[in-house]
Parts: sequence; structure tokens; C-alpha cells
Amino acid sequence: MKVVMRVLLAIAIVLLAWVSWKSIQGPIDFNAEVAKRDQAVIQRLMDIRTAQVALRSQTGSYTASFDTLINFIKTGKIATLVREGDLTESQLESGMTEVKAMEIIRTGNEAKIKEAGLWDNEKNAPQLVRDSIFSPAVEVLYPNRTNFYPDSIKFVPYAPAGTTFQMGVDSLITASGYPIQVFEAKTPFTDYLGDLDKKLLGQKIQEVLDRPGKRFPGMQVGSLEVANNNAGNWE
Repeated sequence: MKVVMRVLLAIAIVLLAWVSWKSIQGPIDFNAEVAKRDQAVIQRLMDIRTAQVALRSQTGSYTASFDTLINFIKTGKIATLVREGDLTESQLESGMTEVKAMEIIRTGNEAKIKEAGLWDNEKNAPQLVRDSIFSPAVEVLYPNRTNFYPDSIKFVPYAPAGTTFQMGVDSLITASGYPIQVFEAKTPFTDYLGDLDKKLLGQKIQEVLDRPGKRFPGMQVGSLEVANNNAGNWE
């Protein structure tokens, strides 16, 4: 009987130790996994913002369609300014301006360019270069991202297969009375953290909801309610 009691006591001690360890290690593991997943979601939201801002600069508006956004990333062209050379102080003092200089250079008349003192003999070319080069949007917006796939931009990392970000556009009136277009893209914590500890996830969501003001329990960039310069709620 004593042997049985000792065995049961030993089991109880081991079980209690495991429960104590789990109560400490559980939240640590949860927070580490959340941090990893948050970072992946944030990167995807930043990629969406990058594309939306570029799209608006070309078309004048954001889009609520991922198909439109992805097509722009894949097929769009973005102009980058090539700027080489500057006017000398003596040229500026003589009244030459960059606008005048480029008007002369763009005629392509070498004799006229040389006559205006805008020829670089060392380069055997005009002194100034101001030109726009159109490059694929994906290369300009996401340089050195060899593992970037435009089609994946709409999907929420770590969420069940096929889960996409919620995205929308709207127009707001600023305090000055001017209309401004805004966009937002977001995903709730439950989308990409739903397979983690339900109790700890519930606590995380409640912590957000308990903060002052209207808070979204998830990751979000931009807003359809306030003009926030396309800020992310993690920033």
C-alpha cells in the first residue's frame, strides 16, 4: 500500500511540475509564435500599401480589387528619373537655368548644344541628362525580392488556405473641407492565430478592445474612417 501511495505521490508531483512549467512556458511560446506571424502579416500589408500608393500616383485612385492591384504589379510600368550632371556656378550666374539648358539639349542639335556651352567634352555628350526610364512595377516596388510573388499578396500568411485580406476604398472629407481618398487592408487575429491557444488568443483580443478609442483586433494598414496617411496599426 505504501508503495502504491509513493508511486501516486510521485506521479502527482511530476504532473504538478508539468502544469506549473506549462503555465509559464505556454504564454512564452504563444508570444513567440504570435511575433513571428505578426511580422509576416505586417510585411504583406506593407507590400499592399506600396502597390496601392504607386497605383494611385499613376491612376489617381486606389483600388478595392486585388485583381487590379496584382495586375498593376505584374504588368505596370513606373518611371524613374535619371539625373546626371549639374550647371556650373558661372553658367547659373550668366542666366542659364536647368529648364533652358534641357530645352537646348533636347533639340538634339550638337552644334547648338556646344554653342550654348552645354557639351561635356570628356563624356563627348551633353552636360546634363534628365530623363525618365520606365521599368516593370514589380522591380521598382520590390527590389531584390527574389521570393516575391504578386499573386500571393492578397493571402493572409498562416491563415487557412484561401484566406484573403479585407480591402476597401472610400472618400473622406478632411477638417479643411477637402475630399480625400483612403484605403484600408486588414485581417483579424482570428484569421492567422486561430489555431493557437484559444484562451491566450482571447486575452490578446480583449486587450486590444479594452484600449481607448475604436480598435481593430487584428493587423490593419490605412483606414476607411480617418485619414491616417496609410499608417499601419502596428506603427
